[in-house]
Order: sequence, then C-alpha cells, then structure tokens
Amino acid sequence: MVHARPSHLPPRRSPGGIRKSLVLLAAAGLVLIAGCGSDSKGTPLAAGTPRQGGSMTILLPGEARGLDPFSASYINVTDGNRMAALYDMLVWTNPATGSVHPQVADRLAPRDATAKTWVLTLRSGIRFSDGEPYDAAAVKANWDRHADPATQSVQRAAAAGLVTRVLDPLNLEVTLPEPNANFDRMVARHLSFIASPKAIAGGRLAENPVGAGPFILRPGNWVKNQTLTLDRNPGYWKTGAPYLDRVVFKVDPDPMHGIAAIEDDAADATVTVDPLAADAAKRAGLGSASLSLSGGQMLSFNTAKGPFADADARRAVAYALSGKTINDQIFQGTGTVARGIFGANSSLASIQLVAPGDNPAEAAKLFDKVTAGGTRRLTATLIIPNTPATVRIAEYVRSTLAKYPGVEITVEPLDLPAFIHRSNVEQRFDVKVDQVWLDDPEPGLFGLLSGGNAGNCCFYDDPGVNQALSDARRTADDGARRDAYTKVQVALNRDMPMWVYQEAVAVGVFSSDVTGVQMFNDGVFMFDRIGMKR
Repeated sequence: MVHARPSHLPPRRSPGGIRKSLVLLAAAGLVLIAGCGSDSKGTPLAAGTPRQGGSMTILLPGEARGLDPFSASYINVTDGNRMAALYDMLVWTNPATGSVHPQVADRLAPRDATAKTWVLTLRSGIRFSDGEPYDAAAVKANWDRHADPATQSVQRAAAAGLVTRVLDPLNLEVTLPEPNANFDRMVARHLSFIASPKAIAGGRLAENPVGAGPFILRPGNWVKNQTLTLDRNPGYWKTGAPYLDRVVFKVDPDPMHGIAAIEDDAADATVTVDPLAADAAKRAGLGSASLSLSGGQMLSFNTAKGPFADADARRAVAYALSGKTINDQIFQGTGTVARGIFGANSSLASIQLVAPGDNPAEAAKLFDKVTAGGTRRLTATLIIPNTPATVRIAEYVRSTLAKYPGVEITVEPLDLPAFIHRSNVEQRFDVKVDQVWLDDPEPGLFGLLSGGNAGNCCFYDDPGVNQALSDARRTADDGARRDAYTKVQVALNRDMPMWVYQEAVAVGVFSSDVTGVQMFNDGVFMFDRIGMKR
C-alpha cells in the first residue's frame, strides 16, 4: 500500500475513501467546483491563478476560543480556516478521492506492513514566523502537549498513547498504541497544525499565535467577536505564495446573512454547512465548492448517565422525530434526509440499513415504558450552538417530545466556543445538537464511537463496535472496511447513541472576484492558493 509521498510522487489513494459527487480539476486532482450562474462581474470560477495582492474577507459563524492548536477546533465552520491560515498543514486530505497529500511534511509512511510504527519526514529549511526551526523536535513538542491531559487539548484523543522519537532534525518516528493503516488521516484531521515551541513556552500562544503558515497575526489585529486580520507572512516557505496580502475573518453567526453579505460585496467568502444557505448561494449565482460527506447533523445522547443512559429512551426520541420534517420545516427541503451516520454516496456503507425514525406509535410505546405511563418524568437538557437553524431545530425537538406524557426537554443555547468546550472538553450534557463531517470514516468514526476514546461523542462503549472499528482502521482493503462498518451500522441502529437527521454537506461560497478556490479535509480553504482575480 502506497502512503503519503513527497510532492513529486503520486499521493496515496484510498480505494475505501468515501466517494463524493464533485467536479474535479483533473490536472491538479483537487476539489474544485465552478460557481453556478453569473453576475455583472462575470461567472464565479473556483479554478484559476489569482493576482498577487489584495485583501479577502471571510465570514465564519463563531469566534475562536484561542488561536493555538490546542484550544481550537479544526472543523470547517469553527477554527479550521483560521488554523490553516496561521499554521499551514503537515498533510491534508482530498475529500473527493480519499488521497492524503504532503504539505509541510515531505513524507508520512509506516515503517513496515504492520503499520504500528510510522516515520514523518519534514521538508528542509522551513521556519516559524519567529525564526525558530520547523523540525522534528517541534512536531514532537506539539504532539506531546496535545497528549497531556493537563492541556485539555480538543485534539487529545488523537495524540493519546503516541510514542515519538526524534531521529534527526527532519525525521520523527511515531509508535502507535495499536496498528493503524490510516494514521496519516489521523494526522491530517487532528495533528497537522504545528506551533513554534518557543511561542508555546511563552504561555500566550492562544492570543499571539506563531506558526509557519501563509499568514501571521500582528499585535492589535484581533478584535474578539468582530474581526481577526492576518497579514501575509513574508517568510512563508512556498515561493510566490500566498497571493493575498491580507485575510480578514469576521464573525457572523447567521449563514443566510453571510450569503447576503457576499452578494452585497461586504464579504468575499464563507463556509456553510446549512443547506438552506448553500441553496441561497446557488440561486444568487455565487461560486460554490461543495463537498458531500458522511456524518451529518444529529442529536448525540449521553449514554453513560442521566435520562438517556436508557437505550429505550434514546430509541423513543428517534422514533418520535422526523428527519423529513426537519428538512422541510427548517431547511425548506434543500437538504438531504440522513439514513444514518454514512452518507448515501459512501462506498463503505450498506445502503439497505436505515436508522430508526418517524414512527410516533412506536415512540409512544417506548415513552410509556420509560416513564411508567407518564408517572416517572423524563427530564433532560438539550445543549445547542446558538445559531438560527439549531435554535429552530431545538424548538422542534422540544415541542415534539412535549406531546408525550412525562417528557420534558429544556433547551440551553450556548455561543459556539462555549458549546465546543462544554460538549467536547467538559463532556457535560444530557443530549446535544451535534455535527460531524467525515471525508473518510478514519479517524472520525473511530474517535466518535470507540469506547474510552477521549473524543467519544456519547460515552458509548460496545465491544462489538470497538472491535469492528479497530478492524476497519487496520486495513485499506475496501471490502474488509465495508464489512467492518456494516457491523457498526447494525449496532448503531440498535443502540441509538446518536440520531442523524441531516446528511453532511460543506460548501465554500465565494464571490465572482475570488479564484484559486481549493478545499481540503472537511471543507477548509487552502490559503496558499486562494486569491482575487486579475
């Protein structure tokens, strides 16, 4: 099996990668989709070589808790774009093909067929913006910090158990807790943003980030909950990049307002996971780079304690709710109703398996059992990120479940950074509105469902699922992975640790002034390539 290679060699391709309905720029093999429609400025096109210079304003729905790799979330609509601009990536995944590509890394590959020990080789001559060398010791320092429970890193689960050894300045040996033929995907999604060890030691990295990315933060250029202004890194390692002089990130929690802002030239681009906003962008003739992924929007239950430790209570909620109703009422029919955790286009899922839902009669029977005919109350708090769509979804959930005797749901909206900390770090919830974007089941599904994993969504721990997930990550064989993930699907439909109601989609939206749009992982812009038209 061929793994990530130097840039002059073909990248690893995964036969088991989740297939995406995308238009590709064949020459580059990257995710590029032309915009639909046109305006007075011309047709928006993703493919193209930008001019040198200019400023770009990008809208994101929430503010960052911090700009360090440890407190930030790497998701497309949270901090993934901020991190990519500031730190660059060791490696990244092409969600259309499943291939893993090197960036700052020159190579990441296993030592032998067991895939338990890997070697990361870095490009030579790269330095952080503070002048410190970007070397194997720097990567080790970052990964060790992720793994330290005291750091409370959002990415701790990915680094836990790794044993790293610096072989020389450019080579790091990594021994895994268990064999993983897909460890390069783990690095791409969770361990790819590396900060200067000197800046880490300074203790103010969250406010004063120091990376080796195409952009840098100058003092005074972060006005929290408003704007984050990043300037071109004059010492960036890629000749001629980035094209832009400046990137401005603005916070706007309403995705529909973001689409209108791009139409009105008040912004240049955004990333949305809201199908209604994506549809509005298409109808407005804006450019779109769209990824169809597995995962999706869901309710995740605390299966360890509280009212939803009872599997019957979880199943009752799933039967009471309707993905079609959510799609029709909240998203005006613009989204795709989920069949489960895998997208409809996934080559690794059994299309015959559909998760429970939309059966009020069965819900009534189960709620009657759980509440002893309404005499034993089922009360729970639903925590949500405070965005317009999730508020409407939460109200649908609350009002629908209130129709069953003895069932009472309280909704607690939180701003996005607080929600991520409460949900992913503190893991303190009864049930939560959750979203997961999986360009491949590895590593996301393993982290989401493996028992004892720090990233487990729901405190879910099933021996059969744990074994199936381990079997799937030990191989790149398409058939073997599909067989293992089918076992996972069957168990999820039985136990319902989460209920997925909307298929995952991530869309980069951009104006006709923007070109060089390429997206990676779950829908993050590549900032060494994007820019303004000539």
